[in-house]
Amino acid sequence: MTAQRTLMKKWIPSLLAAAGMLITLIVLASNGTAMNSIQRLLALISSAILNVLGQNTEVIGTTVQSSVFGISVVTACTGIFITGLFLIAVAALPTRWMAKLIGAGIGIGGIFLVNIVRLVSLYFIGVHWPSFLEQAHQLIWQSLLIVVAVSLWLLWAGRWAYVPRSN
Repeated sequence: MTAQRTLMKKWIPSLLAAAGMLITLIVLASNGTAMNSIQRLLALISSAILNVLGQNTEVIGTTVQSSVFGISVVTACTGIFITGLFLIAVAALPTRWMAKLIGAGIGIGGIFLVNIVRLVSLYFIGVHWPSFLEQAHQLIWQSLLIVVAVSLWLLWAGRWAYVPRSN
């Protein structure tokens, strides 16, 4: 087998999987019902955590609110785009499918958990430091989510994603 065929045999399935992930992300993000369900789930979990932490919050639609402050969970707040990019990066690497499934689990779970921490912290920032909310939301947490996603990908790629060398 020529080097070109070997290279194509390794990369074509992975690139097709990455393209499939991209299409899935586009379809999911444009599906209002699916996105609303994800937004509501995040709002419910965030509200439950806030209530455990002594806040008296309730969820109305996709908004977590109390008598003091409220946050709305919109599509951009779901982590769907950063998770989608993570999954595309996992799918694009030519490695075993089981390794890709492990990577997907690490990314989806890790980014989801960090996003919950993000939403809860933004609520507290909005209550106690409202003038800092916009910077925390747009600058700090966006950057942290990117760092977390890249770190999780590097962890996965270094630990589980064995890529055999071509001869």
